[in-house]
Amino acid sequence: MWCGAAISLALLYNLSQVAQQPERHTITSNIQYRVNQGGLPKLSFGIERAKNVEVIEGGEELLQNCLSDSLTWTEDPLLFRLAHTHPASIQSCRENRSPSLHAIFRKVPGEPLRVWVHLDGHGSQTMGIRMAHLGEVLFHKLTFQNNDQDRMFENLKLSFSRPLQPAPAPATPLGASDRLTLFTDKTVSQVQPYVSSVASSAFFQLFSPTSVWGQGADRFTNHLVASFSQRLVTYGIQSAAAAALHEDLRYKPSLSHNLWKRTEHALVSTLVLETPQGKDLALANIVAAVGSGMVINASLPGRENSVHPGTWRFAGLDLLGFAEGNLWREFKPDIKHFLRSKF
Repeated sequence: MWCGAAISLALLYNLSQVAQQPERHTITSNIQYRVNQGGLPKLSFGIERAKNVEVIEGGEELLQNCLSDSLTWTEDPLLFRLAHTHPASIQSCRENRSPSLHAIFRKVPGEPLRVWVHLDGHGSQTMGIRMAHLGEVLFHKLTFQNNDQDRMFENLKLSFSRPLQPAPAPATPLGASDRLTLFTDKTVSQVQPYVSSVASSAFFQLFSPTSVWGQGADRFTNHLVASFSQRLVTYGIQSAAAAALHEDLRYKPSLSHNLWKRTEHALVSTLVLETPQGKDLALANIVAAVGSGMVINASLPGRENSVHPGTWRFAGLDLLGFAEGNLWREFKPDIKHFLRSKF
């Protein structure tokens, strides 16, 4: 009798311990919870890995959902695909909510579409949220950790009590005449290009001991020729590359009133530009800097000797020139206001 009672008590204790153990959440269970909330096609999953789970059914429908529903999804530009294998040959979409379902699609000719999904703590609503996600990725890579799926589940439940943020209205696309105007503004039709070239030439005239520009007044005029030649080549390549890549070269001032944040925004805009898909690498700037560097290093306009400084030196100077132009456009209204108040 006592033996039977002891066994019964032991069984009851074990059952109570099992009941008290919290439910453990996984990538698959969390994504299934997300699917059950609606707005997504029915998905079937394969083997779960450390960072994602493969979709074995419903992948085609998920891709169509991503491409057709801009309120729910944002397609990743190249900048945000670089952390994945084969970034140039995949498509990647993120939900416009946090946590965000992140789907990666890869289509190889002659093979069925392959799809992997996981949940990110941050979505794609704004550039700030995307940068927060980048910090999350770097933290996981440095600490060899993955997302806490239990915490992800709690945040996922909470997110459905908030409305989706609507995607921002796209800017008016640039036409050929707009791009021509941008090119002339940066080269011949505005004051800033002349001021920049004259100031640079005057600096070399006064402080540079090198004889590469000649002697006397020739030093000034030769450097002025070189500066304008490099400007025309650089911005010509930049405009052509931007048109081919659908990049928007119009500078968008910071909304901050903080001096350092505005300066940071201007400098970052040298390497990050708007595309039809959102923020992306400023490939046109990179192509222009390297392409112009090759042309100027080969032709050496204005120089009186045949010493070649090197493509990368010219490319670096071009990138500094882009940053200088962004700083001018960022603070030009403040400079004008200051001058008018003083004079």
